[in-house]
Amino acid sequence: MVIKVTNSSKRKQDIAICETSTISETEERIMENFPVDLEDFFSTYPEICERNLEFTATPNKPLKRDGVLFITQRRQATSDIRENPKVQILGSHAAMTCHIVVMRHTESYVASIGHFDNFSCWQFGDESSAHKEGLKVMMEEIEFLSKGDLEEGHIQVSVFGGYTDERGEAAKNSMALLSALHESDRLLEMVHFCVGPYNTCKDKQGKNTAILIGIAMDLRSQIIFPASFPWNNFEDFSTQLQDRVLRRTGQGKILDDDDKNKTKLSTFKPKALRNPKTYKNLENSVSDKEKLHKLKVDEENKTEFTTDSFGNKKFGNLKSFTESKSFQQSMSKEFQEISLKEKTRTLTKMELKPVKNRVA
Repeated sequence: MVIKVTNSSKRKQDIAICETSTISETEERIMENFPVDLEDFFSTYPEICERNLEFTATPNKPLKRDGVLFITQRRQATSDIRENPKVQILGSHAAMTCHIVVMRHTESYVASIGHFDNFSCWQFGDESSAHKEGLKVMMEEIEFLSKGDLEEGHIQVSVFGGYTDERGEAAKNSMALLSALHESDRLLEMVHFCVGPYNTCKDKQGKNTAILIGIAMDLRSQIIFPASFPWNNFEDFSTQLQDRVLRRTGQGKILDDDDKNKTKLSTFKPKALRNPKTYKNLENSVSDKEKLHKLKVDEENKTEFTTDSFGNKKFGNLKSFTESKSFQQSMSKEFQEISLKEKTRTLTKMELKPVKNRVA
């Protein structure tokens, strides 16, 4: 894997805005050693720190719903303005301990966005992380849509979110994402890594909070900017959940199909970022339950019925409560002795003869 840090993106941005740049030559550095922590990373790559400060100094831009492909937590989407002009902006928000990753190809302009939470990044270990799988999907979709332009350019990566929280959960998420990028087999250029101290400020109570509300990327201009989504509030989110439940239970719908219509022309539809281990268990849970039930039924059918002391059939391996181990262990010593005597006691056998010459 090669992660490189260059000043080319800064130079292109200066030229696009001011038509000139103070950067005359393009410099490039390769990340050879993986950093110990965020402080080590930022001290090694001050050019990324400068770009982080420039980004957070930009005010949030409120966006309308039209033309915006908005993704929620644990979701990912890839789009190409050439194949689907209805999607003009990719966006996501509320990345507190979560992180928003934006990737773009420098020649094809195909872009992908993912919202990675901190719940599934390390709970099953690094080898089964949803981060690795999610980033891999993003890169594969970009490469597929880039087609002939693939070899002419490379993928740029920007990461946003993860303020400095008290428990350090966001920092774990940041390092997990950086590790997943570092272990990839692609050539990647890191443009922003706006996390930790570069996305932290104080609220009115003096507690740490995130600077960035949301992130968006304009697919035409290829500019990534801080954004807000006024329409995506709690009421809107609640309505989306109600609509999803109604659709899944076959009771109709309360929302139109705007998002589906937006991505109708897209090769890749927005999808959930799943931890491979968790998803595999969920995927097989139904079939596993059916198999276990069938085995249980077959086992019961094979078992021969026994009878108790009264001649009644005992179904399968069911035992009365007094025969269970828990009951036997709960009995006092005296009661156990009495019970043992009762079991060993037998009635005297008597041979009864029929009565003869019985007078009615």
